[in-house]
Amino acid sequence: MRVIYIAGASHSGSTLLDMMLNAHPEIMSVGEVLKLNRVKRSKSGKPKFAKCSCGAQGLMQCEFWSRVNQRIMQTHGKSFADLNVNDYRQFDERQDPNAILFRAISEVSGKDFIVDSSKIPRRLEHLTGLDELNVYPIHLIRNPRGQIASVIERYGLMKSIFYHEVVHAQTRWALKSVPHSIVRYEDLVTEPERTLGRILEPLGLSFDPRQLQWAEQVKHSFAGNHVRLQRNSELILDERWKHLLSPTQKLLIEVGTFLSRSSTPQTG
Repeated sequence: MRVIYIAGASHSGSTLLDMMLNAHPEIMSVGEVLKLNRVKRSKSGKPKFAKCSCGAQGLMQCEFWSRVNQRIMQTHGKSFADLNVNDYRQFDERQDPNAILFRAISEVSGKDFIVDSSKIPRRLEHLTGLDELNVYPIHLIRNPRGQIASVIERYGLMKSIFYHEVVHAQTRWALKSVPHSIVRYEDLVTEPERTLGRILEPLGLSFDPRQLQWAEQVKHSFAGNHVRLQRNSELILDERWKHLLSPTQKLLIEVGTFLSRSSTPQTG
């Protein structure tokens, strides 16, 4: 079983990449798995999940996720709502919540390649330590001005720059001895066939034309941005930063992200 892990900063195109990989007939994507534990409970105590990208109002209303839940109940006597996928202290791989979940997803979907677009470096380090999962990371990078422009309203300029640099530094550290791909958001949007082909080649897979119709394929991700619910596969390069950022902000971002930009090899 292979887990394709998308790492990098938020607002870098991870949901789009996730959906395009999911459209490959041999790959199953489930979105940002770390958010499985962000479950709200109703007054009756029953778990409530976000809408599934297939259109079901919750995971328990989705046929696929219901089957995954039944599989976990059969093998471990618990619901996936009870799996703490953010508990990285479990050293027994057969009992690790993530191994249990990915195993069930693979068995129900019949696919050996599962995508997790959780992004965070700590989770990446944990998953790469689980031999059963055979993790292949993708370090997703976006023009810093685009990524920072999308979060600046929430965090402010300097905090956004700091976040960008810390995440990419931690990701590079986690990947220093792990075979991986480096993918740029801009390349994914402007040259999708070439970029996806380069990602898939180390996995022994080839680009499939259905990946360009990614929004029209069956999807069962439960976390990520609105792109996962989209029904239009048109690719539009998001360069709103060009008019959202002032010249001073652009300069500060260029200076503040010098380290991450100079430390990232060119993808060709």
